[in-house]
Amino acid sequence: MAVLDFAGEYYSTLDSKNRVNIPSAVRKIFVPEAENTIVFTRGFEMENLYAYPLNEWKRLTNKLRTLNPLEKKTRDFIRLFVGVAHVVTLDGQGRVIIPDRILKMGQIDKELLIIGSLNKLEIWNPKIYEDYLKRENINLTDLAEQISFTDMFFEKGE
Repeated sequence: MAVLDFAGEYYSTLDSKNRVNIPSAVRKIFVPEAENTIVFTRGFEMENLYAYPLNEWKRLTNKLRTLNPLEKKTRDFIRLFVGVAHVVTLDGQGRVIIPDRILKMGQIDKELLIIGSLNKLEIWNPKIYEDYLKRENINLTDLAEQISFTDMFFEKGE
């Protein structure tokens, strides 16, 4: 079975119970191993959220288990990233409830921008995302020039 990546941008709105409908195009990419379950956690940008299907979260946490727990930076990372995670299961209509504490981490009030990011989703307040792009002066051409894609596109020795 081919593995599909999350891609695209989707706008959504929280309802009065903090439920959000996960777009059907996104739900179609969930593999059975995800068990219709999403794990929400703090995004690395500290002003957004990451949402992992359960199977990807398990894969990630298994790798995190290999880090040295005697190092303070490892403990801090796991505490800030894994310790705040929240697991939810989609209801029959494809919605999940996002608790207030998680929404607060992502500075999300009502509107959400869901961005496919290969093995996970990024959840942003649309205004904060727009401000982030401007503040960081993020440009696709500049990033492409700064990232080494050589090994990805060319075999060594060619």
